[in-house]
Amino acid sequence: MKIQTLGYDPEADELDLLIDTDEPQPAEAVPIDAGVYIRRDPESGRVVGAVIRGYGDFLRAALAEQEIPSAEAVKAGLEKEFVAILEWQKKALRLSRDLLAHLGACAGKDQQALVETLLAQAG
Repeated sequence: MKIQTLGYDPEADELDLLIDTDEPQPAEAVPIDAGVYIRRDPESGRVVGAVIRGYGDFLRAALAEQEIPSAEAVKAGLEKEFVAILEWQKKALRLSRDLLAHLGACAGKDQQALVETLLAQAG
């Protein structure tokens, strides 16, 4: 399952994700646990994205490695997608920690070069 960030709205504290697609698709949102809404194509039922409302709380729970409930995801038949989102978040946190550790070990000029390379790759 390919998950990527579409955008974050700091005022609403919402993170939008694309799932198995490279651009937003028309979809209906199915509310599940922890402020996560899975977005599905209304005709095919294919999962095309997710929205995490209250992303700050979701992220804090992930950082603290707290168990995030999934009962509603199971009831909706979307446990696989919910677990994939949790795993995606954990991977992003590990990458962030590794990057911070690496940046801390670099001298100033090397840090700047690394950040510029990462920004160029992300764009």
